[in-house]
Amino acid sequence: MYRIEETLDHAISTTVQVIKNSLFREFKAKNYNITPEQWSILAKLHHEDGICQKQIADSLVKDKPTRILDLLEKKNLIIRIPDDKDRRKFKVYLTQDGKNTVNELIPVAIAFQDRLKANISVGELEHFYGILDIINKNI
Repeated sequence: MYRIEETLDHAISTTVQVIKNSLFREFKAKNYNITPEQWSILAKLHHEDGICQKQIADSLVKDKPTRILDLLEKKNLIIRIPDDKDRRKFKVYLTQDGKNTVNELIPVAIAFQDRLKANISVGELEHFYGILDIINKNI
């Protein structure tokens, strides 16, 4: 008998949702109304400021991050500037408020990651990442 609760995709998606909800609560506790999806873009720009929307989408496996970028722009955390070489493209940059937000939230995100990995050995983590890689290749 097929039971959704016993499927691999359900187990993974449930875990992902619990992680996202927990991270959002962590950010809210620090008075930041930043979702995990918004955080992933801010953190990506922290390391690669000025990349185009398509690079963000490809890197974070998002079809179209436009809605999230719109929200971040309304919050004055990012700015989109037309690409000099191709006016159809926009490069995305953190604003000073965006940089300040990222710098405030990095310690929160690191502590959260440390808590996720607590009681898991390095070998177990490597094995886990290997299994996730196999699943991704299977799709």
